[in-house]
Amino acid sequence: MKFPFFKKIILIATLGYCLFSCSSDLDFNQAEDFNIQPVFTTNLAYFEKKAPEFIIGGTEQSFFQHTSNVDFFNTSFVEEDLVKAELYFRIKNTIAREYIFNIIFLDVNGVPVNSGIKIDVPAYNGAEVLVEKTVTYTAADVDILKRTTQMMFSITMLPGPPLTANSQGRFELSSSITAYFDVE
Repeated sequence: MKFPFFKKIILIATLGYCLFSCSSDLDFNQAEDFNIQPVFTTNLAYFEKKAPEFIIGGTEQSFFQHTSNVDFFNTSFVEEDLVKAELYFRIKNTIAREYIFNIIFLDVNGVPVNSGIKIDVPAYNGAEVLVEKTVTYTAADVDILKRTTQMMFSITMLPGPPLTANSQGRFELSSSITAYFDVE
């Protein structure tokens, strides 16, 4: 059984609905007001130094230094849109010695771009020592990070009980950066 009359009615009703449906003018100028503010968090640096690693050639070394490249600060996205950054550092110490931990930002020529970040780390006293520090760079001083191409990490061990090749414990650094952007 065929219903040609009903097919025509349905076709005419569908076309009528499509032709007379509501619409509004589109405002493409809204794209000029587009603004997003993404936030990214990523690891910055990690290293671990065990107590025996402070002994080189049978002699205790009280200073350790490590330099890392940080090229991501020099991308056009960071250059144009970075408005704030928080650097988080977590240091664990299970060596019975006090330490001074320094982070210095270097430019493309290896010249320091700021006075650095200093973190005092107490000696292990039977319980793992945990030191945390967050350093915030606002729009006023975020240029320091934008000029940075390398970060130099240094550990200075202060006087205390001598270390040997059999000494127990470790010094561990983990850090991250949370970057805030304003993209227009």
